[in-house]
Amino acid sequence: MKRKILLLVVFITSAFFGGCAPQQMYYLGNYSKTLYSLEKNQTEEALINHKQELEKIVAESKVRNLPVPPGIYAELGYINFKANNSQEAIKLFQTETQLYPESKHLMDRLIQSAEAKENTESDVSGLPTSKNSISN
Repeated sequence: MKRKILLLVVFITSAFFGGCAPQQMYYLGNYSKTLYSLEKNQTEEALINHKQELEKIVAESKVRNLPVPPGIYAELGYINFKANNSQEAIKLFQTETQLYPESKHLMDRLIQSAEAKENTESDVSGLPTSKNSISN
């Protein structure tokens, strides 16, 4: 009889603690590993690997029906911004703002920078724009 009670207590205790296991909130893949590699080596290959890992995190989060971790869209946007892909950067910054409203102030500043960079690149052609032309 004591053995049955002991088994029952062990079973109930294990079921209780098993039910308290933390649920996975975000999928982070190999984020830490690729970020460390990028910071350590700072090569084009390391940057490409990290960018691919960020894109994988976004895709895998959707497959697993988990939210994309905070900062992932912002980091992807910043990588695109540095690569002179301002339109994609702006979209990613806006997505970060929609998912995480607390990032709005920073994302708005990055969007302004991306828009300014895009406008500067379009003015490089040397042709006067309506802002720069002088009316007679």
